Amino acid sequence: MAKEVCFCLSLIQPLVKSIKLNLFDRGFFSKELMFALANGPYPYLIFVPKNEKVKEELGKMEESERKKITYEFKFYKDKTTICGSTTMALLKKIFDTKSEKEFDWAFATDQEEINLDYIIPTYKGRWRIETGFRVQDEARIKSKSKDMKIRYFYFIYEQVLQLLWAIFYKNEMSFKAFIIEMYEMSNERVSKQERK
Repeated sequence: MAKEVCFCLSLIQPLVKSIKLNLFDRGFFSKELMFALANGPYPYLIFVPKNEKVKEELGKMEESERKKITYEFKFYKDKTTICGSTTMALLKKIFDTKSEKEFDWAFATDQEEINLDYIIPTYKGRWRIETGFRVQDEARIKSKSKDMKIRYFYFIYEQVLQLLWAIFYKNEMSFKAFIIEMYEMSNERVSKQERK
Protein backbone atom coordinates (compact mmCIF):
# COMPACT_ATOMS: atom_id res chain seq x y z
CA MET A 1 0.00 0.00 0.00
CA ALA A 2 2.81 2.46 0.86
CA LYS A 3 4.31 2.19 -2.60
CA GLU A 4 0.94 2.84 -4.29
CA VAL A 5 0.13 5.84 -2.05
CA CYS A 6 3.52 7.45 -2.69
CA PHE A 7 3.17 6.80 -6.43
CA CYS A 8 -0.24 8.55 -6.47
CA LEU A 9 1.15 11.49 -4.49
CA SER A 10 4.09 11.78 -6.89
CA LEU A 11 1.62 12.12 -9.77
CA ILE A 12 -0.50 14.73 -7.97
CA GLN A 13 2.28 16.89 -6.52
CA PRO A 14 3.40 18.51 -9.83
CA LEU A 15 -0.23 19.43 -10.59
CA VAL A 16 -0.84 21.27 -7.31
CA LYS A 17 2.70 22.66 -6.87
CA SER A 18 2.83 21.85 -3.15
CA ILE A 19 1.05 19.64 -0.68
CA LYS A 20 0.84 21.15 2.82
CA LEU A 21 -0.47 18.07 4.59
CA ASN A 22 -1.84 14.69 3.52
CA LEU A 23 -4.81 13.60 5.64
CA PHE A 24 -5.44 9.86 6.03
CA ASP A 25 -8.16 7.97 7.88
CA ARG A 26 -7.45 5.12 10.31
CA GLY A 27 -7.42 2.52 7.52
CA PHE A 28 -4.07 3.95 6.38
CA PHE A 29 -2.33 3.65 9.73
CA SER A 30 0.64 1.50 8.81
CA LYS A 31 4.28 1.56 9.85
CA GLU A 32 5.42 1.02 6.28
CA LEU A 33 3.32 3.94 5.00
CA MET A 34 4.51 6.30 7.76
CA PHE A 35 8.12 5.36 7.00
CA ALA A 36 7.67 5.91 3.25
CA LEU A 37 5.88 9.26 3.69
CA ALA A 38 8.46 10.53 6.20
CA ASN A 39 11.29 9.66 3.81
CA GLY A 40 9.61 11.45 0.92
CA PRO A 41 8.32 14.99 0.50
CA TYR A 42 4.87 14.02 1.79
CA PRO A 43 3.86 15.54 5.16
CA TYR A 44 1.14 13.46 6.78
CA LEU A 45 -1.53 13.34 9.48
CA ILE A 46 -3.08 9.92 10.06
CA PHE A 47 -6.02 9.20 12.37
CA VAL A 48 -4.84 6.36 14.59
CA PRO A 49 -7.08 3.47 15.68
CA LYS A 50 -7.19 3.02 19.43
CA ASN A 51 -4.87 0.02 19.77
CA GLU A 52 -3.46 -1.17 23.11
CA LYS A 53 -0.52 1.29 23.03
CA VAL A 54 -2.84 4.25 22.37
CA LYS A 55 -5.33 3.16 25.07
CA GLU A 56 -2.46 2.77 27.55
CA GLU A 57 -1.14 6.29 26.82
CA LEU A 58 -4.63 7.84 26.93
CA GLY A 59 -5.24 6.08 30.26
CA LYS A 60 -2.30 7.96 31.81
CA MET A 61 -3.69 11.36 30.74
CA GLU A 62 -5.95 13.88 32.48
CA GLU A 63 -9.29 15.00 30.98
CA SER A 64 -8.79 17.63 28.20
CA GLU A 65 -5.02 16.97 28.21
CA ARG A 66 -3.11 17.12 24.94
CA LYS A 67 0.35 15.70 24.44
CA LYS A 68 2.87 14.58 21.85
CA ILE A 69 5.07 11.53 22.19
CA THR A 70 7.65 9.96 19.94
CA TYR A 71 6.47 6.59 18.73
CA GLU A 72 9.29 4.34 17.57
CA PHE A 73 8.40 1.33 15.48
CA LYS A 74 9.87 -1.58 13.54
CA PHE A 75 8.54 -3.49 10.60
CA TYR A 76 9.90 -6.23 8.39
CA LYS A 77 10.15 -6.00 4.65
CA ASP A 78 12.10 -8.16 2.22
CA LYS A 79 13.82 -10.02 5.09
CA THR A 80 15.02 -6.71 6.56
CA THR A 81 14.11 -5.03 9.84
CA ILE A 82 13.32 -1.37 9.23
CA CYS A 83 13.16 1.11 12.10
CA GLY A 84 11.30 4.38 12.05
CA SER A 85 9.53 6.88 14.24
CA THR A 86 6.63 9.28 14.14
CA THR A 87 5.08 11.85 16.42
CA MET A 88 1.94 10.61 18.13
CA ALA A 89 -0.50 13.37 19.09
CA LEU A 90 -2.92 12.30 21.82
CA LEU A 91 -5.93 14.29 23.00
CA LYS A 92 -8.07 13.01 25.88
CA LYS A 93 -11.79 13.76 26.32
CA ILE A 94 -12.00 16.74 23.99
CA PHE A 95 -15.50 18.25 23.93
CA ASP A 96 -17.14 18.42 20.49
CA THR A 97 -19.66 21.29 20.36
CA LYS A 98 -21.52 19.82 17.38
CA SER A 99 -22.34 16.45 18.97
CA GLU A 100 -22.03 17.73 22.56
CA LYS A 101 -19.92 14.70 23.46
CA GLU A 102 -16.33 14.13 24.55
CA PHE A 103 -13.93 12.12 22.40
CA ASP A 104 -10.41 10.76 22.67
CA TRP A 105 -8.28 11.45 19.59
CA ALA A 106 -5.00 9.95 18.41
CA PHE A 107 -2.98 10.99 15.37
CA ALA A 108 0.36 10.08 13.84
CA THR A 109 2.26 12.82 12.06
CA ASP A 110 5.71 13.75 10.89
CA GLN A 111 4.96 17.40 11.75
CA GLU A 112 6.87 18.09 14.98
CA GLU A 113 5.55 21.65 15.21
CA ILE A 114 1.87 20.74 14.75
CA ASN A 115 -0.45 22.78 16.97
CA LEU A 116 -2.52 20.44 19.15
CA ASP A 117 -5.26 23.07 19.49
CA TYR A 118 -5.88 22.98 15.72
CA ILE A 119 -5.15 19.33 14.93
CA ILE A 120 -8.81 18.21 15.16
CA PRO A 121 -10.19 20.98 12.88
CA THR A 122 -7.31 20.28 10.49
CA TYR A 123 -8.22 16.59 10.34
CA LYS A 124 -11.94 17.34 10.02
CA GLY A 125 -11.10 19.03 6.71
CA ARG A 126 -10.78 15.48 5.40
CA TRP A 127 -14.49 14.91 6.04
CA ARG A 128 -15.32 17.29 3.19
CA ILE A 129 -13.93 14.60 0.91
CA GLU A 130 -16.43 12.06 2.27
CA THR A 131 -19.23 14.62 1.87
CA GLY A 132 -18.14 15.15 -1.74
CA PHE A 133 -18.34 11.41 -2.42
CA ARG A 134 -21.79 11.26 -0.81
CA VAL A 135 -22.97 14.14 -3.02
CA GLN A 136 -21.59 12.36 -6.08
CA ASP A 137 -23.48 9.20 -5.10
CA GLU A 138 -26.73 11.17 -4.88
CA ALA A 139 -26.22 12.44 -8.43
CA ARG A 140 -25.28 9.10 -9.93
CA ILE A 141 -27.54 8.12 -12.79
CA LYS A 142 -28.12 4.37 -12.84
CA SER A 143 -27.54 2.81 -16.23
CA LYS A 144 -26.99 -0.74 -17.38
CA SER A 145 -25.68 0.44 -20.72
CA LYS A 146 -22.18 -0.70 -21.59
CA ASP A 147 -21.89 1.93 -24.33
CA MET A 148 -19.04 4.19 -23.25
CA LYS A 149 -20.58 7.27 -24.91
CA ILE A 150 -23.80 6.90 -22.91
CA ARG A 151 -21.95 6.33 -19.65
CA TYR A 152 -19.68 9.31 -20.34
CA PHE A 153 -22.70 11.50 -21.10
CA TYR A 154 -24.29 10.52 -17.78
CA PHE A 155 -21.05 11.27 -15.94
CA ILE A 156 -20.80 14.75 -17.53
CA TYR A 157 -24.48 15.38 -16.74
CA GLU A 158 -23.87 14.45 -13.08
CA GLN A 159 -20.93 16.84 -12.92
CA VAL A 160 -22.97 19.69 -14.44
CA LEU A 161 -25.71 19.12 -11.85
CA GLN A 162 -23.16 19.27 -9.04
CA LEU A 163 -21.61 22.41 -10.47
CA LEU A 164 -24.99 24.15 -10.81
CA TRP A 165 -25.85 23.26 -7.22
CA ALA A 166 -22.44 24.35 -5.87
CA ILE A 167 -22.56 27.72 -7.66
CA PHE A 168 -26.22 28.71 -7.29
CA TYR A 169 -28.03 26.62 -4.65
CA LYS A 170 -25.54 25.26 -2.10
CA ASN A 171 -26.47 27.80 0.59
CA GLU A 172 -30.22 27.43 -0.04
CA MET A 173 -30.78 23.66 -0.10
CA SER A 174 -29.09 20.30 0.17
CA PHE A 175 -27.92 18.59 -2.99
CA LYS A 176 -30.58 15.91 -2.58
CA ALA A 177 -33.34 18.57 -2.39
CA PHE A 178 -31.86 20.22 -5.49
CA ILE A 179 -31.93 16.93 -7.42
CA ILE A 180 -35.56 16.32 -6.40
CA GLU A 181 -36.53 19.84 -7.45
CA MET A 182 -34.77 19.43 -10.81
CA TYR A 183 -36.56 16.11 -11.33
CA GLU A 184 -39.96 17.66 -10.52
CA MET A 185 -39.28 20.61 -12.85
CA SER A 186 -38.38 18.26 -15.71
CA ASN A 187 -41.56 16.22 -15.10
CA GLU A 188 -43.63 19.43 -15.20
CA ARG A 189 -42.10 20.40 -18.53
CA VAL A 190 -42.76 16.97 -19.99
CA SER A 191 -46.41 17.04 -18.89
CA LYS A 192 -46.85 20.57 -20.34
CA GLN A 193 -45.44 19.38 -23.65
CA GLU A 194 -47.78 16.39 -23.66
CA ARG A 195 -50.81 18.66 -23.06
CA LYS A 196 -49.89 20.84 -26.05
